[in-house]
Amino acid sequence: MLLFNEVKNHYEVLGLANTAGDDEIKRAYFTMVRRYQPDRFPEEFKEIRAAYETLRDREKRAEYDAIGELPPSIASFFHEAQRLDRFGRHDRAAELYRMILKSRPELDNIREKYAVSLSAGDKTGKAAEVWEELCRRRPDNPRYARELGRCYFDRGWHKKAMAEARRSLTLERASIDGWSLAVSCALESLKNGPGALKELGELLDEALEAVQGVTASEWEKIYLHTHAFLVTGLKNVSRAKNHLREIIRLIREGGRNGQNLGQWALNEIFMLIPAGSLALLYPDLTEMANLLPDIHGPVREKLKAVRLSFEIENLEEKKFSGIFTDLFRILNAGFEEDEDELNLTAMEYHLLKDKTIYDPQIRRLKREFPELYALHGSFFDTVLRTRDPEKLLYQRSKKIEKLHRQGGFEEEPDSAPPSETVRRSQPKVGRNDPCPCGSGKKYKHCCGA
Repeated sequence: MLLFNEVKNHYEVLGLANTAGDDEIKRAYFTMVRRYQPDRFPEEFKEIRAAYETLRDREKRAEYDAIGELPPSIASFFHEAQRLDRFGRHDRAAELYRMILKSRPELDNIREKYAVSLSAGDKTGKAAEVWEELCRRRPDNPRYARELGRCYFDRGWHKKAMAEARRSLTLERASIDGWSLAVSCALESLKNGPGALKELGELLDEALEAVQGVTASEWEKIYLHTHAFLVTGLKNVSRAKNHLREIIRLIREGGRNGQNLGQWALNEIFMLIPAGSLALLYPDLTEMANLLPDIHGPVREKLKAVRLSFEIENLEEKKFSGIFTDLFRILNAGFEEDEDELNLTAMEYHLLKDKTIYDPQIRRLKREFPELYALHGSFFDTVLRTRDPEKLLYQRSKKIEKLHRQGGFEEEPDSAPPSETVRRSQPKVGRNDPCPCGSGKKYKHCCGA
């Protein structure tokens, strides 16, 4: 195992000589990543990634190599600053980087590390000044523009951050980092109204088109596809499905890291979109959930609600009356409107009133869709047990009147029954009485079961 707590330069981290070519650097990087996978060795992976990012860029490598030519006393400051950063002592590290820059102000690589240490130490104002200086020195560098934008974003200056993100994208249009920053800025603008939502949707379309085919981390692409799904997806089910399929692919390819990002994506989707709206995408959401080893309780409950919504929307195809679809929509949504209880009571009235019509469907519902049945199981059990629903009809008739008065509704719901006293037309049959159908069994073991 690498001793990363010891000071090692980038060449040592990758096991290379300082004369290594581009192909050697790339091969060494992938070899080390296979050995030190990010989910098992996160700190080691950060060192390996930092070394690769520096050495694969010719300008950054040249600046890094220049550090090796520094006098030993100054070079020791650099290695000590790296060590301090690694242990979270960012203020002291920033001071050492500043001291190096006094001697070698031309080293932009050191200036970058200085800015990063300042940000890590919550000195984002000073860090922004350093990135601004770097952008003045190198206005054609898209990474400096992105880092300045990210620094502005951390300070809450979202318009300035968006301007830098856009500037970086004019320099490097296929940069997924730049698009991610722009999307983050646009998300902060949503409080400005519906227009901002439309702009965000257009920005996400533009981003996904620009980075198509670009190799990037799972996080960055899952981030873009998740927000594209949330903002514009449900207006077009096939398009939403495409975003979801892409997220599933990235989760599969991302290993443990992909699973963690998939958990984030599923949380975002379930937090922001009602279960009923996701019903048509239930098969894909189920596949996505099955790829995640640890689904939290609230997410599990939301997935169950989506599954129930999926079953509800398919009831009429299964030859159930539309009244069941309407009833379960209310129950599954959890009484979102003031009229929901009134409408639910009116539906109960009609199920009781036309009991002989609905009894077979209720029994079938109990057999084929037990979870849906359980949403209103006590009422359905009552409907199936009772042979004489007049009293229950009267109770619901009075409840409808009361709810109507309390709610101040202008009109009775279409399904509301007439308010009248209902008299029992047949004698009441007890649970232990002979069944009226003539089977010879007790009522509770026959038609009242």
